[in-house]
Amino acid sequence: MTTLPDSALDPSAPLLDADAARRYRTVTRRALDRPAPVRPGAGPLAAFVLTHPLAERTVAGLAAGHGPYSLVHLAQEIELHHPPRPGAPLDASAALDAVRVEAKGTRLVLTTTLTDRTTGAEQARLTAHILLAGIRAAEPRGTLVPTASVRQETPGDTVSRDLGIDREWIADYGRAAGDLNPVHLDPEAARSAGFTDVIAHGMSLVALAVEEAAERYADGDVDRVRAIGARFARPVLPGEGTTLILTPAAGDTVAFTVRSGGGAAVKGGRLRLGPGTGAGR
Repeated sequence: MTTLPDSALDPSAPLLDADAARRYRTVTRRALDRPAPVRPGAGPLAAFVLTHPLAERTVAGLAAGHGPYSLVHLAQEIELHHPPRPGAPLDASAALDAVRVEAKGTRLVLTTTLTDRTTGAEQARLTAHILLAGIRAAEPRGTLVPTASVRQETPGDTVSRDLGIDREWIADYGRAAGDLNPVHLDPEAARSAGFTDVIAHGMSLVALAVEEAAERYADGDVDRVRAIGARFARPVLPGEGTTLILTPAAGDTVAFTVRSGGGAAVKGGRLRLGPGTGAGR
């Protein structure tokens, strides 16, 4: 985690700041009415925060010269091979795997990776499915592959948790994550973008699922969450009444959904748990 927006992030050498990662997780957990984390670890969302500025610049470069557009985050996958070490130099890279022009705009698949510069080991691989609404001039490439689904042959007991999502929490999350998009912070900007109020960050909902799953199924060890997948179906507004639903599925997988305002906001969510490391015991 970086100290954005107080300092600029060099996308070629992001660093995991353990204190900033803890602040990020502490803010996230407020919406679950949980205290600050006891165990150390940044979890898989740290990889997303570290690579997000590079991903934004890559998308902006693709869209440059094609006119105004709005970015819609359709889905996100994260594979965490090795939790990044605090202070270890990391290399970040981005690649466009697929681009397709559709009626609503340009749909693309963007993969970013984090690599430990010292060891050369890949730390994380992230795949984002994005729609650039209003742009229909990009050059097509690659093949769009749908996100994987969760097998629930022998599902466990479903649990649900009400989420305390209000304007203050959305703004605090944005500052902790370094994502200051005005649609999350400024009601007027959100209305100009077609929303009735500010909206929660899609990845904040995933972060909440990670924290709750770690508490319930991984002894609070967030670094045991090694893979994530989720599709974003609708925006979440503050005070709308939002619920996280978790269901243990096949193997070490936990399925999750987020419902808000009577509909599904996050669909097809899945978390895969890895073995514990014993850290912090």
